[in-house]
Amino acid sequence: MEVIEMNIRDIKMKARSVLVNQKNIFYVFIFISIITTLVNYAGASFGAAMIPFISLIISIIMLPFSHGNVVASLMVVNERGDEIDIENVGLTGFKRFKQLFFTYFIQYVFLLVIVLFIGLIMLLITKLTVDTDVFNEFSNLLLAEGMYASDFNGIVNDPIFNDAVTSLGSIIVIGTLIIAIAALMYSLVFALTPYILEKYKITGIKAMSESARMMKGYKKTLFILNLSYLGWIILIYIVALILQMLMPVPLVVELLVALASAYLYAVELQTCTAVLFEEIDLEDKNLI
Repeated sequence: MEVIEMNIRDIKMKARSVLVNQKNIFYVFIFISIITTLVNYAGASFGAAMIPFISLIISIIMLPFSHGNVVASLMVVNERGDEIDIENVGLTGFKRFKQLFFTYFIQYVFLLVIVLFIGLIMLLITKLTVDTDVFNEFSNLLLAEGMYASDFNGIVNDPIFNDAVTSLGSIIVIGTLIIAIAALMYSLVFALTPYILEKYKITGIKAMSESARMMKGYKKTLFILNLSYLGWIILIYIVALILQMLMPVPLVVELLVALASAYLYAVELQTCTAVLFEEIDLEDKNLI
């Protein structure tokens, strides 16, 4: 049950009202999207050519770079949108890297640990329930037809592959579903962490614990709020697929998708989350 009644429509209306004539927040989102896309693309290209795992390392380093979006959304919600400096706010993640990184990193690590733990449990269940011969035969099939001959059709049409899919398919589906649900719950529970970090300068596990406390009774609200933008997200995904077919230049497509996402839903969704945070925070203070 919700602690206070929060209407999704009211949250959206407030977010849209504070975004009127606030172009700078859009520019901040676009600025961050462009920089992030360029850096990640360069990291992926460089890593593929020279150093393995460089893309992952760069992605981890870039974790706090999106914090400028949080700063901008809070400023707009608190009627300080006119004070937004595009470069200054957009580079918040770099300028305050030392202060921000640990909180973003620990939140990422905890999620990774949860996913790996679930994966190990599912692997153990698979080992206990599936005949070892299935694994051995499937491995031999990949070596014989897949890795060397690159004969994908040969793998798919082989009876051994069909037997493996039959044996492992349900476990893989269940495991994937469990991981997806766990990741969703994790994102909802700790959704307010960056806002708490920004407003109260609480860092690390303390910020995550505070987010978990404040989100009690509001996870459903935040879930429905995010779900209401699913149509735009699907549309962007479809457009991205079409662009990739028409214009097979990954970097250009990624930049266009980033721009479209910011314009169509990302800015408004982030502002809605900031509105929800401020409402929960206000109610939390009133209960003290």
